[in-house]
Amino acid sequence: MLEDPNGNIVSEARIEPEQNSSALYMGDTQGGEYRLLIREGGETLTSETLEFDGPELVISDVSDQWSSNSLESVEVTVENTGDLPARLERGTYQVDGNEAESYISGPIEANESVTASISPGFGVAEFEEPGLVEGELTVVTTAGNLSGDFSRDLEPASLNIEQVNPIWSGNALEEVVVRVRNTGDVPTEANVSVEHNGEEAAGTGVGTVEPGELARFEADSFFSTYEVQSGGEAQFDVYVDSPSGRVSDEFTRDVAGADVSIGSVDSTWESGRLTEVRYSADNAGEVEAEYDATVEVNGETVAEGDVTIPADGVSGQTLAEDSIYSSLDYAADSGGEYEVTVTLDTGDGTVSASDTVEFEGIDYEISEVDATFYDQYDSDSSELSSVDFSVRNDGDIALRYDSVEIEIGGASRTDDPYGTQELEPGSSSMEYVSLTDSIVVDSGSHDLTIRLLLDGDTVASETTTVSTD
Repeated sequence: MLEDPNGNIVSEARIEPEQNSSALYMGDTQGGEYRLLIREGGETLTSETLEFDGPELVISDVSDQWSSNSLESVEVTVENTGDLPARLERGTYQVDGNEAESYISGPIEANESVTASISPGFGVAEFEEPGLVEGELTVVTTAGNLSGDFSRDLEPASLNIEQVNPIWSGNALEEVVVRVRNTGDVPTEANVSVEHNGEEAAGTGVGTVEPGELARFEADSFFSTYEVQSGGEAQFDVYVDSPSGRVSDEFTRDVAGADVSIGSVDSTWESGRLTEVRYSADNAGEVEAEYDATVEVNGETVAEGDVTIPADGVSGQTLAEDSIYSSLDYAADSGGEYEVTVTLDTGDGTVSASDTVEFEGIDYEISEVDATFYDQYDSDSSELSSVDFSVRNDGDIALRYDSVEIEIGGASRTDDPYGTQELEPGSSSMEYVSLTDSIVVDSGSHDLTIRLLLDGDTVASETTTVSTD
């Protein structure tokens, strides 16, 4: 039987005949003096004293295991420098209010060491703020409790822009993909903005960038694509803002400026009046073009307006008589060629194209002239009071006049009671001219000249002989 240092029998065994050895369990080992007793029939036949210093446990190493800002486990190495074995029972650590406990039960022999891992049963301890993290650990053993400590200095979040990928459609910036890496030890929130000439072109909401990870941000212009309005090299600044500060990068885009040409011009005329001008303009550039447009007929400006031609496209533009943007105001007053020219002022020069039409002109007939005279009392003279006549237009442009001049006997009178008259080709009209200031002539036959005037110029005339009788 074995007696511990406290005098308690902790183990005994029976030795059978012919048996010369036996093993005794020492129980919880401790330093001191042990006695081995051999008894028979209650009488001690012999004894021997065994003396031990006991187990001597020390923590020789502590290693904390991290994944970015997450403490996953703590490894502890326990060394037994004594002459008796002991047992490890459990290990715990505490760090900033977080606690983890693991059962690490197992023997540790004399002059040996054991490494055990203490880890939480569920989840890991995560730390969101930079700075020094300090932890304490305890290892419970049969030889007493051991304590140790560990620490780690977590670096603040530090962001780097690793890739910028703009996505374009012509001159329109549709999206910018920005990849940002956090080389610090703690996560941070960040947002991306893209600027052009100080104007925000695209942006993102706030996202989280985990430590050691590469986060992807997709910046857009929220409501519509951002368009570069002028040609040349456009520079864009990319900013990533976070509590740790701002980092930036840039990219450029060579945008083809507006390159406009006029493909064709078609003019529409009605009875010599210009009613519509339609032209097509090609823009081979990547930016929208806004130009001043001018319409000329034989060098005379008849309309002015603005035109917008989309990027990389064709714009069909129409100017008409009743357009609210640019009204035409031109009518041919004689036969011949009329060249309609559309000119766009690009700022660096002009582009133009023309359409030419030809008219035979005015072919008129003034007939059925009827002059009314009144005899003067006691005189051989007569007063011309009115002239009626018929006008017919056989030409291909409208006969336009705003007044009628009657000349007889060297005197003339002009009458414009109706404003501008317009006689379409193939039509005729009767005119009734009453002279408010009559012309007095000698009785007899006289040459009567009828003139149709427009803005004071004669557009048609006829001379016929009339008689006062």
